[in-house]
Amino acid sequence: MTTSVYLSNNTINAVVGTGGKKIRVKRVCSVEIPEGSLINGIITNEADLSDQLKEFWEQNKLPKKGVALVINSSQLVLKSLTLPKAGDKKIREVLPMEFGDVSDQKDPILDYMLEGADKKTISVHAVMTDRSFVQGYLSLFKGLGVKVSSISVARTCRNKLLGTLRQVRDKVCVVHMIDGTSISSMLWVDGKSVYATQRRVFCEAGTMQFGMELARLVNNIQQFAITQQIHEKIEKVYLAGTQGNEFEIYREAMAEAGTEGTCELLQPEKHIRMPKGMDQEFSRYVAELGNMIHVKQDINLVVPAQKKVKKKEEGPRIWKRYVIPPVILLAVLGSAAAFLLLQERKKRAELKELRDYIEDPANIEQCNQADTVQGYIAELSGKIAQIQWVEGCILSFPYMNSSVVQELQNCAAAQAVELEIKSYDAGDGELSVDARAEEVTMINQFIDMLELSGIFDDIQYSGYTFDETELLYTINVNCYLSEQAGR
Repeated sequence: MTTSVYLSNNTINAVVGTGGKKIRVKRVCSVEIPEGSLINGIITNEADLSDQLKEFWEQNKLPKKGVALVINSSQLVLKSLTLPKAGDKKIREVLPMEFGDVSDQKDPILDYMLEGADKKTISVHAVMTDRSFVQGYLSLFKGLGVKVSSISVARTCRNKLLGTLRQVRDKVCVVHMIDGTSISSMLWVDGKSVYATQRRVFCEAGTMQFGMELARLVNNIQQFAITQQIHEKIEKVYLAGTQGNEFEIYREAMAEAGTEGTCELLQPEKHIRMPKGMDQEFSRYVAELGNMIHVKQDINLVVPAQKKVKKKEEGPRIWKRYVIPPVILLAVLGSAAAFLLLQERKKRAELKELRDYIEDPANIEQCNQADTVQGYIAELSGKIAQIQWVEGCILSFPYMNSSVVQELQNCAAAQAVELEIKSYDAGDGELSVDARAEEVTMINQFIDMLELSGIFDDIQYSGYTFDETELLYTINVNCYLSEQAGR
């Protein structure tokens, strides 16, 4: 029996059942948690999160062993790699070099999942993170008396489950997985994930505007596919993490936007058995269910996180070779009575030494000081957690710098558009520009290039005006910078 647990910014999900090629779900449970305990997968308030998990475990009477954790965070650096065919040891030797361009962790750990292989090459999903990031989760659950047997990555778990579904097999399709205001999107071609992206939207879930964002994402993915020489049209768009009225609203919005492919809800198949009456809840637990599928080589960050770092031996151990054998020989030749007498005297001396050490006023004073320092350390730990929370908030804001301006100018130059930056609101990441061109189509193509640049989460624009003196069309464009802009 496995308990698969997924933590997001505002929910805790758990799926209890048996995994393998066939998944049998005994029960599922979920609870919303206040924002601030967990931001982007980073534990920012361990005390509150611990209390929330403890209450969740007690109310649902969840097992405390066989817990498989799923994490989704920017602290996890993911790469899809094609490598020469080799054994596990050789692959692990190569992985650090593959992450050399993004390795900024103080104590990095790596792992990988084998996706496929042919006669000469293998395909793997590799992940790198800092050891302390994983150990933070292990320490959190250990404090609750819960033993975490494995920690995996949300994207690879979703890949495992979707790869077993006939719905995405032999098709070109897009899968949108909705988690609050976050959308994880994947492009599947002939049963393989060829592109994945995650985006946060700034509109309320369950609205037509949210549905239009889903349609916009499909259009962006279609443009990406064309650049990758994938000319097949998208046949289906599957939605996960929604149901009922919300799904119908999204489907209507995407139909109005003229989205490629028909929109359907992701459904469980014969090898996945949900509790009676909960088939419609299936798509909310894609990552948790994928975490229950067993593959030959899978990601488990618990193993490298707990692996001790070997220290290099300094100097030859001469005493092991030349001192121990003579001592053993002398012990054998000595009489039993003399040996026992020596041991008794030695133990008495050690006992007296220990008693003197314990009763020494200086040592008692040091012990009291250590207790005081321990309290100070606990206070510092709380401050460090607050600093990490602030750091996570800072990192979520974009940088409005010369690289963003250069990207705007490049897009404008490519379409012969005159560009004027009007204002920038750092609080919302809103950049306002005026675009002018001789033809409306040039401005439309300019806006399309901005959407494909990847540095904006949203682009809004008003109607056109025509200057009869300069014979130019003008439009005001409001661009909302993404978290990665300017980095």
